[in-house]
Amino acid sequence: MQPLKICAVGDVHGRRYLHIFLASLRSMVLFKPDVYVFAGDMVDEGKADELEVIVDEVKTKFPNTPIISIFGNEEYHEYEEVFISRYPELLWLNDSMTLMDIRGVSVAFVGSRGSLDKLTYWQKRNKPELRLVYMERPRILKSLIDEAKKHAELVVLITHYAPTFLTVRGEPERIYPFMGSQLMEKVVKEAKPDVVIHAHAHNARVVEASIGNTKIYNVSLPARKSVTQIEIQPKKTLESYKLNK
Repeated sequence: MQPLKICAVGDVHGRRYLHIFLASLRSMVLFKPDVYVFAGDMVDEGKADELEVIVDEVKTKFPNTPIISIFGNEEYHEYEEVFISRYPELLWLNDSMTLMDIRGVSVAFVGSRGSLDKLTYWQKRNKPELRLVYMERPRILKSLIDEAKKHAELVVLITHYAPTFLTVRGEPERIYPFMGSQLMEKVVKEAKPDVVIHAHAHNARVVEASIGNTKIYNVSLPARKSVTQIEIQPKKTLESYKLNK
């Protein structure tokens, strides 16, 4: 069976890196994704209007491809409903899961902003309640992954913040706690999703890693300088999966 194909990108930051995104998107000739993933910080400062050109370009290039999107720190919490109502054609995941049948393979996508080991200075001043959110969210995501594995052959976890420091390397070590979460790395080790996609680490020099059999992709556009193309080989067909349940 042909591998499942995912295009994934994060940290376009509206107009800031739009030229890199458009050049990469338009250069794709042979790669036809089954799913497109927006991994957060697609805009700057909660400016929902900035997402329009990105969505339009993807839908023009790949008109029948579903787009899954999560929120980053730049899609501000208080504007979530604005993004959801403005772009209903996107499948928004926010500490939630969706199941898709992709060419006969059952695939679960679990999406979230993710967690940080430490609040940023801005968060500490303005949203100190996020400390409890970041402590609780790994438990929620582990539960979602465990549930997803009951229903799907493949499980893909999408977060904005890094779920491991392996794909943050290149950033100054002193800011690792503001880039990702060691609690989330424990989730990856224990829950064992097949693939993890994240962004947020602009200056990472290591953009792919593995934890056990889980492949991890940092799809931050400033780090990659292009949209990330991911191929996943199904373990078996959906039909044989159902027969063996």
